[in-house]
Amino acid sequence: MQSSNVVKDPHTSLPNQWLIKSCEEYNDEVKYCRSLRGKLTHRYIHGYKEDCSPKIEAMHNCVYWTQRGDIDNLKELISYEEQRLLRRKHASMMNNVWEYRTEPPSDWNSPLPEWAVKRAKEIGEYEVKDKDETSQVKKIMQTYCTIS
Repeated sequence: MQSSNVVKDPHTSLPNQWLIKSCEEYNDEVKYCRSLRGKLTHRYIHGYKEDCSPKIEAMHNCVYWTQRGDIDNLKELISYEEQRLLRRKHASMMNNVWEYRTEPPSDWNSPLPEWAVKRAKEIGEYEVKDKDETSQVKKIMQTYCTIS
């Protein structure tokens, strides 16, 4: 007998479900958090040992959601990702080094300098528009790699 929080369709969509990563990525985060390099890096940057239990719980929630289709695990995983996103946004907004723009610079669409055009042509990534405004963008040079 299934409980009410188990859904047969694992593709059930909830708000902010797009935040969820694959279970392999959560597993990689746990492995890095538990590794010596991860511990030393976190200690060096933040000055204290990182608690890996939230990452472990997120990994378990991901596995339970994908294997069992448990909605409660999906909701917990979405909540974890929302909190992580908020922490990241908060840290970047509290940064007083950069001045945030309200509109793009006035010259954002100006032509490239001559040195940049030359370099782009050399590596084959420069695109030129035809004189006719409605035509498609053409590539000057294309490179193909073949393995034989």
